[in-house]
Amino acid sequence: MSNLQTGNFAGPIGSTQGTHRHRPDGLVVRTTTPQQLLWTPTQGRIDLTVTPSLDDGCMTAAWLVGTEHLSDEDCGEICIFEIDAQPVGPTTTARSGLKAHHDPRLTSDMTEVTLPFGADTPHTWTVIWGAGETVIGCEGVRLRTIHQAPTYPLFLMVDLFEVGAPSGTYPKSAIVHRIAGWDFN
Repeated sequence: MSNLQTGNFAGPIGSTQGTHRHRPDGLVVRTTTPQQLLWTPTQGRIDLTVTPSLDDGCMTAAWLVGTEHLSDEDCGEICIFEIDAQPVGPTTTARSGLKAHHDPRLTSDMTEVTLPFGADTPHTWTVIWGAGETVIGCEGVRLRTIHQAPTYPLFLMVDLFEVGAPSGTYPKSAIVHRIAGWDFN
């Protein structure tokens, strides 16, 4: 797994506190990690240009995830996109939307979107969130309008990882061409 993110938060050793507690398997903090809040907007805009991985069994994704450093409930996620590697073709399927995780103030709203281009070239994704609304688009086309938005600090995470057993050739790769972000606070 490779990850770029705009901060870090983990609770004390032995606790389950930390950013992005989306797995139910009882993970606990094993090492002390200093808190870093490098860029954590509560509302704003991000433009992200990527070429996703075409390696079998890999997923390329970009999320805004609640930092959880102020409250365990500040854990919602804006899923800008999740793209599973697939044969190169004329279209790309991505998952996009909002995941509540453990935030009782949000309702999960995820869907698959089909884009009219192949995943083998760079494309720019945009998310604008705040004032109770999240808008997600790609290449200047609005894909989703969700009538809710997290109101707490969020980390940007851009990930590449294998979703199954290791396979194929290495290294696996995706390309992040550009990220631009605006904090509307």
